[in-house]
Amino acid sequence: MNSRKFVCLLSIFLVSLLLTSCATTPKKLTIGMIPVKDAIEMEKEFEPIRLYLEEQLGMPIEVDTADSYVSLIEEMKNETIDIGWYGAFSYIAAESEMELTPLVVQQRKDTGIYYNSLIITPKNSGISTIEELEGKKFAFVDSGSTSGFVLPYALLKSRNIAYETFFSEIEYAGSHDQVLANILHHEVDAGAISSVQYGNLIEKGIVKPDDMTVIWKSENIPGSPYVARSELDEEIQEGFTEAMLALHTKEPDVLNSYDNTVEKYIEVDKKYYNPIKNIATILGKEYMYEYFLKGE
Repeated sequence: MNSRKFVCLLSIFLVSLLLTSCATTPKKLTIGMIPVKDAIEMEKEFEPIRLYLEEQLGMPIEVDTADSYVSLIEEMKNETIDIGWYGAFSYIAAESEMELTPLVVQQRKDTGIYYNSLIITPKNSGISTIEELEGKKFAFVDSGSTSGFVLPYALLKSRNIAYETFFSEIEYAGSHDQVLANILHHEVDAGAISSVQYGNLIEKGIVKPDDMTVIWKSENIPGSPYVARSELDEEIQEGFTEAMLALHTKEPDVLNSYDNTVEKYIEVDKKYYNPIKNIATILGKEYMYEYFLKGE
C-alpha cells in the first residue's frame, strides 16, 4: 500500500472514530423528571411506561425524580441524566447551559398540547383579584416551575408588584400537589398551580371545583417536553421517540393508567418553545441565573 493511500485510509478511520466518540451510548438509559408532585408517587405512576420503554428499547431504564427544577438541570449537565422531562421554562433554562434535543410532548384530551398557570384561593377567602392578595400568605411551587412561579412572577412584574414585599409570607411548596394541600390546610391564602395538576386533583376527588376560586389564568403554555442530551446516541433518541409516539396504540392501558387525560404523545421541536424563549429574554439573564442556574 503506498503512503498516500495509507494516509487517506488513516484519515477516514480517525474521522469516523471522532464522530463515533461524539455520541454516547449508555449501558442503561436514565430518565429524570421535574418534581410536580411526590417523587415516590410519580415514579410509581411512571413504572408501567418504564417497563414498556425497556421492552421497546431493549435496555435497562432508570427513573429519577429530581429534588428540584434546578437539580434536574445540574444532573443533566453532569450527564447523570440522559433524557429529562422539563417544564417549558426550565427546558429553555437548561438549553442555555447545554445542547438539548426536544423529543415528545403530551397531547391532552382537554387542552391539547398546551396548559395554563392558575392562581387559586378558597371560595370563601374573599379574594377575587390579584390586588387583593396584598398582605396574604402565598405558595409558589418552585422557582424553576413555569406555571408554579415563572408566569405568576411575570404577571406581578408586569403590574409593578414586587412579590417579595407584596405578600406577608411566601412558601415554596416543592410540588403542585403540595401547593393545593397548603391552601386546603389554611397554611396559605392562595397559590400558583398548573392547570394540569389542578385538573388531576379534581378528578381524583381531592378537591371540588366549587371549593376553590381561580382568580387568574395565564395564556396558553407549551407543554412539558421530554428532551435528550444532544450527544446521546441517535438510535436511542429515535427509539425513545418512536416508542412514546406509539404508546397510545401499542399499550393504551399503560397510557391510561399513567394519566387518562393524555390522548397521546406527539413530536416536538425547538421552534415550539420560541414564545417561552421570548419571555426568558424579557426577564433577562440575571433572572435566569438567579432562579435556574446558580445551584442550590
